Amino acid sequence: MAQLIIVAFGIQFRDIDWPNTETLLKANCDAKKGAANTFTFPKGAGAKATIEVRVVFDMADFATAVDTLDAVVVYDGHSRYGQGPAFGPAKIAEQPDAKSFPTNPWGVHYRMGFEATDTECMDDLMHHSILPTEFDLTTAPSTAFLGSALVTAAANAQARAKASKAKKMGASAVCATAGAWREFDSCWKKLATTATARGDAPLKGRHFFARLPRKPADEFLTAVAVGSVDLDKSSLPGKLLVMGSCSSKVHFFKALDRRRKAAKSRCKFILTGEVCTADLATAFLELVLVKKIDPTTPKGMATVAKKLNGVSGSGLVGLF
Repeated sequence: MAQLIIVAFGIQFRDIDWPNTETLLKANCDAKKGAANTFTFPKGAGAKATIEVRVVFDMADFATAVDTLDAVVVYDGHSRYGQGPAFGPAKIAEQPDAKSFPTNPWGVHYRMGFEATDTECMDDLMHHSILPTEFDLTTAPSTAFLGSALVTAAANAQARAKASKAKKMGASAVCATAGAWREFDSCWKKLATTATARGDAPLKGRHFFARLPRKPADEFLTAVAVGSVDLDKSSLPGKLLVMGSCSSKVHFFKALDRRRKAAKSRCKFILTGEVCTADLATAFLELVLVKKIDPTTPKGMATVAKKLNGVSGSGLVGLF
């Protein structure tokens, strides 16, 4: 039986990386009759093909892939600051118009992370005009499932809130207090009321815990709710999950490992530790189809991870 490899391209990356992957697949595989974007390897093998590569672009198909027995799954797309893989139509705009997209695809994710993540307000919320649910750092319990950055931010915000209340600090004083959980409505009124091309005001009623001086305009960090509701529906029955997205180890490993243990799964993960700018899907398939490295064996997985780590812009790849 052919080994199934499912490659899922996220929003925007289907435009950037999929053409390269398609070229590689057409050069080394046969198109499977009656199946869209599905290929068999090697060429001319027919029923004796050893590998079947299926390419998908939808979140539902990615969810199915992650829950497919013995599959090798490769995700090529955005991590969205830890909000999770995002999928959408081809040639999607940075701010899809509200008439064509009443639900903004940039705000829809496969949830597989911490309870919350730290997100950039200007380069993410305003840039894509998304309205994610806020995670209140001042009420986060010490047992909350958070990454180290938000653990620290929550402790700081709670300490600042306690100190502010004791001193009866005014709004202006709180706005100038580093690490405090500050309201855009009170501290940056103009930004709070600024509307995007979609007609949204992503910062209205929202808080931030850090201000980052930048040019031409400052950046702000906020906390948005994420969770792992989608991942927790899967038993992770596959052999390998490759996350070709920025800092996927930082954002998703703990949730993945927690689910792997709960499901008693043997699935392995190839994850990135830093920003990933490489076309990891094509690089992975080159190793499998051209270099003939088996990604389903312990040795093969380790070799693939090592070689992917040598690809320029791969973002510190590791096997876990």
